[in-house]
Amino acid sequence: MAGKRETRARNVREIARDAGGQAGGLRQALRRAEAYLALNERLAPMLPDSMRDAVRVACIEDTTLVLAAASPARATQARLQQAVVLEAASRLWPTPLTEVRVIIVPDE
Repeated sequence: MAGKRETRARNVREIARDAGGQAGGLRQALRRAEAYLALNERLAPMLPDSMRDAVRVACIEDTTLVLAAASPARATQARLQQAVVLEAASRLWPTPLTEVRVIIVPDE
């Protein structure tokens, strides 16, 4: 029988550390995901209360902040607040952000 698999949940930092010198693409993807999570945590308090649990950072594509909204209604709210969100995210992100795009990703 092959080596025993670990069954406890691990966080992104542990996975990246264990990836060590392995696939650089995986390590880079994990770092990017961690950066998006950190941006989301710092951005959330700046959002209106009604958006905090329903809109999150999905990714950054070039200079576009992509937000994921839980419903069409929340996506509309995010679009109405995009100037405020963009300004706040621009202060927190190390590279220039020039626009916001909102996608709908229903909660499971």
